[in-house]
Parts: sequence; C-alpha cells; structure tokens
Amino acid sequence: MTDREVPMTTPRSRARAVPLALTAVAALVALAVAPGTASAAGDQDPALDQEVDGGEVTATEQSAIGTGHVDLGPRFVDGRWRLQARDDRAVPAVWRDPAGTVLQVVDAAALPVPDSADYAFLGAEPGDTVHVVPQTQASDVVWLGWNTQDPEVVERIDRGATLSLHGVQGPGDVVVFLQEGVAGAPNVLWDSAQAFPQDLWMDVNTHVHANWVFTEPGVYVLDVDVHADLVDGTRATDRTVLRFAVGDATDPQAALDAALVSTPDATTAAPDADADPAAAAPEEQTGGVPAGVVGALAGVGVAVVVVLVGGGALAARRRRALVDAEYAEPREDGR
Repeated sequence: MTDREVPMTTPRSRARAVPLALTAVAALVALAVAPGTASAAGDQDPALDQEVDGGEVTATEQSAIGTGHVDLGPRFVDGRWRLQARDDRAVPAVWRDPAGTVLQVVDAAALPVPDSADYAFLGAEPGDTVHVVPQTQASDVVWLGWNTQDPEVVERIDRGATLSLHGVQGPGDVVVFLQEGVAGAPNVLWDSAQAFPQDLWMDVNTHVHANWVFTEPGVYVLDVDVHADLVDGTRATDRTVLRFAVGDATDPQAALDAALVSTPDATTAAPDADADPAAAAPEEQTGGVPAGVVGALAGVGVAVVVVLVGGGALAARRRRALVDAEYAEPREDGR
C-alpha cells in the first residue's frame, strides 16, 4: 500500500467511551493505575473519551514507539480497508502502517506476576518478571488499545469489526486481557498458548484498552487481521503484522527486520497451486493477506510510546511493496 493523505470528506465522530476502569490487581495494579483514573468497574475513564477526525492522514515514515497513546483500528485509505495504528502524540493525530511501526515495551513495564490463582492463565510462576502494556495509561509505558471510530468506518461497517490473532512469533507468550476494577476477574481475549485463530470483537464507534503481557523480553511479531461486514453487504478484511520490541535491551531495528516465517492456523497455509486466487478473495474491499513472509524492513530508532520517526516516504513505499509482494493477495489496483 502506498501511504497517501486521506481527504477530509466526513464529519468528526465522537466516541462512546467504554467504561473499563483499572487494569489488574496485586502487582499489576502498580503499573496499570495512573493518577486520576476511575477506581471501580462501571466508572468511565475520561482517557477513553476521544474524537477521531476523518481528515487524519497516514504517515509514511517508519517509527518506534515507547511511550504515549496508540490505537489499532480499521480505516478506509484510498478506498481500501486497512488496519492501521493511530498515533495521537501530535495534534492532529496521524495513522501508521503497523508493519512499519515498532511498539517498544520498555523495562519500566516490567512487573512480577502476582501470587494469585487469578493469573494462572499467564503461564508464569508467581514472582516471575513479565512486561505489561497496561489497560490504564502509565506515563512511562506505551498505552496500546484499539478503536473503531474513523468516521467512514462508523458509517460503513455493520455493528462492528473483528480483530483476529493468527499466530505469534517470539521468545515467550503473549496474553491480552481486560479487567474491570480491582476486584474483577481477568477476561482473556488473546493467549498465544492457545489454538489459533482467536477473535476479538470491537463494537462500532468504540475505544478500548486492555493489558498486553509478554512473558519474555525480545522481538515479537503478531500475525493479525481485521475484518467486518459492511452495510452494503460486502465483507472487508486486511491482514498484517504487529511488531513489538520488549525490554530495553531489544533493538527496535531487529523488530522491524523480523520476518514472519510461519503461522500455525490453517488459514495461513500455502495456497493450492491449482486454485484460483481470486476465488478465495473476500469481495470488493479486501486488503487481505493469506500467509507467509513479511519482507525485511529498513528501520529507525526508538522511543517510549510517543512515536520517534525515521526513514521516509521512499523507504515506506519499498517496504510496503515487499509486504504486498510476499504477504498479500493480488490487488485490483496493483498496490
């Protein structure tokens, strides 16, 4: 995909903030609770109340983000359905290609696993160190969520969209879970120790954050797609990767260079040589990706949840060309 600016053709959309309060209990609370946030399930966290403007553009440079607010979400870019990452460090916010963006989970996010049976799903022993991107914003750790608030998306999708995890490549496990209040039981959304694919439902026009737990430092590449039924009866899908550099000692460049060499679910198997590729493509709005290898990416520096940028439009075009060539289905517009 060639990144281009998106014309401002739709009005501003106000989000429905999802009333998810504090993140975890015990040791996880120390990281997850930011000053002034809601303290009980059902209280509205003001940090989730945001507006997404239809005129927000797509940035072309590669980036590494170690602090600040980032949301994954679907958008229509040049008429094509895409999964992008919204970086709102600056005003106005910009959207970025996840395959060219590294989310750096710094050592400030390291916490001991609580001594509680409630967290047995993490697959780690009590006291073991894990890195946690918290559900509630912490100033020195990246804050990663998702939204379905782009005005054109709000107008065109039917009820909501699904963010699916097809595989995880990395030195440890990845678990994504929600927790309401300090007494609520964890609600596990993704767990790399379980079978794939795993679906995460996103209601239309909502903004949500969860806890992202990484059990070991190192480079992680997540194989994901976002898909939705549109009000016109067609189905839209886009498949890409999320890149994480976990721990201060992990080079974000290594995360940019990492190729997704395999995915465990059947939908990513190599296609039948005799099959018609067009027959398997979902309808008009497909941005899709069945499988395989993400091309090597040239990258840039680091930061802490505010995106630090490097590279340029040419590097982004070359990177996206590699991704499209090796990782995506043929597209009608040749991109």
